[in-house]
Amino acid sequence: MKSQQRSRRRGVILTPQGLQKLQDAKSQSESNENFDKHYTREALGFRMGLDPDTVAKVFACEMGVDRQTLNYCFQAFKLPLEPNDYQLANPDINPQEDYTKIPNRIDWGEAPDVSLFYGRTEELATLKHWILAESTPEQAIPCRLITLLGMGGIGKTCLSVKLTQQIQNQFEFVIWRSLLPAPSVNDLLADLISVLSDGKETDLPESFNHRISRLIHYLQRHRCLLVLDGADRILQECAATEITCRDCIWLHHTTVGEYCELFRRVGEATHQSCLILTSRIKSYEIAPLEGKTTPVRVFSLQGLQVTEIQKLLKTKGTFRGTPDDWNRLIESYAGNPHILNRIAITIQKLFDGSITEFLKQKVTLFGTIVNDLDPEFEHLSDVAKATIQCMVLNRQPISFSQLRTKMPSSVSSQELLESLELLQGRSWIDTKSGLFSLQPMMIEYVKSFIIDEKITKFQPNAFLDQEHQRQVAS
Repeated sequence: MKSQQRSRRRGVILTPQGLQKLQDAKSQSESNENFDKHYTREALGFRMGLDPDTVAKVFACEMGVDRQTLNYCFQAFKLPLEPNDYQLANPDINPQEDYTKIPNRIDWGEAPDVSLFYGRTEELATLKHWILAESTPEQAIPCRLITLLGMGGIGKTCLSVKLTQQIQNQFEFVIWRSLLPAPSVNDLLADLISVLSDGKETDLPESFNHRISRLIHYLQRHRCLLVLDGADRILQECAATEITCRDCIWLHHTTVGEYCELFRRVGEATHQSCLILTSRIKSYEIAPLEGKTTPVRVFSLQGLQVTEIQKLLKTKGTFRGTPDDWNRLIESYAGNPHILNRIAITIQKLFDGSITEFLKQKVTLFGTIVNDLDPEFEHLSDVAKATIQCMVLNRQPISFSQLRTKMPSSVSSQELLESLELLQGRSWIDTKSGLFSLQPMMIEYVKSFIIDEKITKFQPNAFLDQEHQRQVAS
């Protein structure tokens, strides 16, 4: 007990002068940047890159923290931390015994605000169990690599931020990064290593493999949570006409597959940390490592339920519709919150909030929704495009053997298998009881090109010819 009491009182606290200095800067910032409203502990923690409980300790000046924590607090308001700003929490303790535990260091990067977040209770519980649960018969060790997979707008980014917020206290380092700028692997690794080393390791080897080794060193030494959002943004389909399991290349890099190599090595290495990826596209380089009880897993994110969408759309205004209308609306867009937010604006502006009147128009896709789907469709292989057209023309869920008989003879069983795996990895198709079907929104999207004869907008040879279309539909 005596040892525990001593450990709690180690470290440093702010002096009255240091506390006043920090409070003055905080008040000035609240006046200039926060409309004279006080920052919450959570807001201060976000700004300082610290856990909210740690922020409370700093301002209470009762329990010791380390000097670096105080430095983070001062840096958040562009203040220098000077020797007369802090003192030992317990002067009776020898300075050599000063608290040395690494603080809970959080770097949110450009993480979005998720204050308006609805549902996902089960998803969050499952992911927490994968990451934090102790060894059980169902799970040998906590997950080291998780891919949050789902179509665009389904909520992968927001879920990753909310999950990180809820489990941040379990990690020494938390880093959230968007891959939208498509950084090179070396630049990304340099950024991560700089944070994990508190800026001490800057002279890094040029080889990205050596940098990966340095990253893994920190993942082994400390309990870290890394989130890389939007892996698909630097991923595109291979231009080759054949589909292979290595159907992707990484843009802006001289060596194909450097990112895949990073993910593979992080997934294979033994460490106490976790890397979370969000992506529309499954990385087949790490597929051999995945499993239901392995430390490398994929979580396929589906749409929100009706009650959750109703709560979300309340922020847009008042909507009128029967329970059946609501169900039809959600099913039409697969519960996609991003797309339904856009649809809600249209319903408000043109139909005075009436879902019933909107559904009477029988128009599912229009404007920016189509524009969002175009790039995803363009990057599909020729065989994948032919596969989904065949599924649309068939009108009903279809088995692999049935689909095989309806595809052109030039398409092999291997190519069909790979195209289905490709489409499933992009959340274009659903699989239930051995039957494949397209999501309603995707059906309408593909039908628009068949009916309106807009197939030439994409690669004409990717689709079935007119004669084969009639054979499939018959």
